[in-house]
Amino acid sequence: MNIKHDKENVLKIGLGLFCNKGYNSLGIDEICKVTGMTKGAFYNAFKSKEQFLIEAILLYAKNNVNRIKTQLQPNKTQTAYERLLQFYIEMLDIQPKVGFMGCFINNIMSELGAANDKVGLASTQAFDEFIDAIEPTVLEAQQNNELKADLNAKEITQLLHATFYGSLTRAKSSKNHQQSIDTMQLLFKNLKSNKNE
Repeated sequence: MNIKHDKENVLKIGLGLFCNKGYNSLGIDEICKVTGMTKGAFYNAFKSKEQFLIEAILLYAKNNVNRIKTQLQPNKTQTAYERLLQFYIEMLDIQPKVGFMGCFINNIMSELGAANDKVGLASTQAFDEFIDAIEPTVLEAQQNNELKADLNAKEITQLLHATFYGSLTRAKSSKNHQQSIDTMQLLFKNLKSNKNE
């Protein structure tokens, strides 16, 4: 019997599997078992486990860019600086609730980024899309004299997000997210503009 599978739903299930097991520990048999796909249907839809991962990365990036833009959207109760800091603190604060799963892109970059050119390129592209989504809020904070203006907005955004990824890896390893929150708060404090003091 040929069952038509919703590709996006299968990819979402795959994201959960990759987050929990990593790439190398996850086999196609398990993907098929959990998604309900036959091997034939899997290979027809995705061609390979590598292609399945790349498509999962693209879906994750698209969904997270939308989430980032929504979360960082200007509002009347918070400054750009406050929205940025809250954005990072909330992502670290959720880690104990999700078993210190980390971030899918950060995990894949760590596991495969240097070993697989296609996956490295896809995960780097996702990271760059996150930077592009966060940068306007950094620029807003600079224009409001909340963040230093001696670095350009993209440099600050890359520094923030790369530090977040390192902090996330540390939290995942130590099972202590408070150290990571302290690191991000210290970075924000050091990037704060002196004009408001």
